[in-house]
Amino acid sequence: MGAVCLMLAAGAGGMPLASSGPAGPSGVSGSTGPSAASGPTGSSTATGSSGATGVTPPTPQAGLYRPVGCRSVADPRVYSHGPDTHAVAISLDDGPSRYTASFVRMFKANRVRVTFFEIGRQITPIYRATMRLALRDGDAIGDHTWSHPRLTAVSDVAAQLSRTVAAVRSMTGYAPCVFRPPYGAYTPAIVATASSLGLATVLWNVDPSDYLQPGVAAIEQRVLAQVRPGSIIDTHDGGGARWQTLAAYPYIIRALRARGYRFETVPQLLGFRTIYERCRGLGCLGEGMPGPLPRGAIVESGTSAAAS
Repeated sequence: MGAVCLMLAAGAGGMPLASSGPAGPSGVSGSTGPSAASGPTGSSTATGSSGATGVTPPTPQAGLYRPVGCRSVADPRVYSHGPDTHAVAISLDDGPSRYTASFVRMFKANRVRVTFFEIGRQITPIYRATMRLALRDGDAIGDHTWSHPRLTAVSDVAAQLSRTVAAVRSMTGYAPCVFRPPYGAYTPAIVATASSLGLATVLWNVDPSDYLQPGVAAIEQRVLAQVRPGSIIDTHDGGGARWQTLAAYPYIIRALRARGYRFETVPQLLGFRTIYERCRGLGCLGEGMPGPLPRGAIVESGTSAAAS
């Protein structure tokens, strides 16, 4: 699983990257995998009625917030890393898959927030709880197209992106603001289409080729050798067996922390603003997070939004 994915240069008159960096993969996904019921759940449903004996109705979650999206900049750019600060962003492609719930649990245990670039046709109800838990933990979700095609060879780019945004929103209420083209293949027209949909085009500058399953030690060594301030790390939680990547990350996280790095989602690293809505009544029971919210967060109330 996971064919070697080559970074393609932009076509004639192509758009330069926001920075130069080594190419990386975005392996082709396989099946949607088994039910995520084996993983953690991100929401709970109240059962019974207030009049039922022994059943206590859940209480409203006042003072909690639920992430519903993020806002990128309007300027069409291609990002391969963030600012030159001591922060890095871990990203994972080709999910959701049978491994995603384990990744969510592992990153939560290590107090790291990451970004999952997901394939739209794989987003089914069996992954709803895992996706919602990831968002509640502070992770971000990105768009990795509907069916993982080489976008430079298809005519329905807008549909590939918009269908995935709709799938993520239908499962979680969250609208992505970052997009990663499969195989790193893009043209200026593709970047402009993504921008028109509110999506920033994001590549990477750290590539351990984990999709080739080179071994846990090799993944660890390759990431640590390539990381620089502001790096975006490209790895995979889908598209094949991903236990090596899962096993490598706790060591990578410890080693990078020892070097003084902090971890941010891709939108955070790039300075984009997360959008939240206040939990009202039982509207986001089990999915809300307490304040204070990150600096620059946007809080929506109904159809209006105000900076917090």
